Amino acid sequence: MHRKADGTIGATVCTATSTYDYLGVAVNDGREQRPYDGFYAAGKIVPYVATGTANVWLLGGQTIDTGNFTRLQIDSTALGAGTESLGIIVPETTATTKTLYTMGRVLDVADSGSANYKQNFTSISNDIVTFGSSTIKDYLELRDGDYIVLDSDNHAEVNMVADSDYSSTAVQMVKTPLAHSGNLYAYKLTQVEIELI
Repeated sequence: MHRKADGTIGATVCTATSTYDYLGVAVNDGREQRPYDGFYAAGKIVPYVATGTANVWLLGGQTIDTGNFTRLQIDSTALGAGTESLGIIVPETTATTKTLYTMGRVLDVADSGSANYKQNFTSISNDIVTFGSSTIKDYLELRDGDYIVLDSDNHAEVNMVADSDYSSTAVQMVKTPLAHSGNLYAYKLTQVEIELI
């Protein structure tokens, strides 16, 4: 990760040649007040794990099994404008094969993720994200406190659900999202335990 402005979150830009780019799940990290619940403020010290096991975020729409290898989502995953990296993981191209870009191996006992955790959304108004129908929204199985990626042709960002029952077709976010247009997708993130490699 690198420093960002207050209320924003980001990881270093990751390309096929990058080696360090992590964003995970911080636990037991104190009770300091933050400008946005669930996000660090600019300049704050972030705990990190360099070896051993860690909890990380699996990109929505992906499924992964125990023992599978993971890599960081990189620009070739085509999120946003293709210049940002969110520090989230995806399965290796061949999930059972370790490559030069492998950064972890799944330890979870149960299979993780769901193909349903990638769905179109139709619009954003202030901090409200609206889906085309209640059925589409329900596929994401969102709960208050869930982290999601909002993606379009021009941006990809991590946000947190503040009110999953805002309406039958909409959710309220913790942070007001950026302006999005073209190929609008919401990805629910699933927490996965991995062994770092």
